[in-house]
Amino acid sequence: MEQALNGSVKRIARAEYESAADLKHLFLVGNLQRPTPHPFVRDSRLEVILCYYQPGDDGLFHWHREVTEYEVVVEGEVGHRDAATGEIHWFGPGDVRALAPGVCCQRVIRQQARTVAIKVPSSSEKVHCAQCDRECPSRVAPQQEASCESRL
Repeated sequence: MEQALNGSVKRIARAEYESAADLKHLFLVGNLQRPTPHPFVRDSRLEVILCYYQPGDDGLFHWHREVTEYEVVVEGEVGHRDAATGEIHWFGPGDVRALAPGVCCQRVIRQQARTVAIKVPSSSEKVHCAQCDRECPSRVAPQQEASCESRL
């Protein structure tokens, strides 16, 4: 259900992707490599993702070599635990999170939330603890290690 940019206005109506809203991440724009149950616009420059989270939808510690992430919280609250410090930074409606390449963090969800995320460039490359050879406090501190390693 790929839609190419071809010099005209493109539309993906809400009704076309709403049935897939049970997915945590709806990739609507990007250089997607896996099939999606909904239409998307192919673009290798960036990804646009609608995210729907429930309490406990915490992520794994990870980082990206080249991707910069931006995320706008539309509803609810999203936390991001910094692997280097263990600190959780909380973001509410209207807040924007910017994450540079190389920064390792974990998503923390304690209440229902919706966000719009943008990744530049579009890339599925992600480094989790089990694949990481960097020195990292998250593997030294017991509470971080359990969060990271046990969920792989």
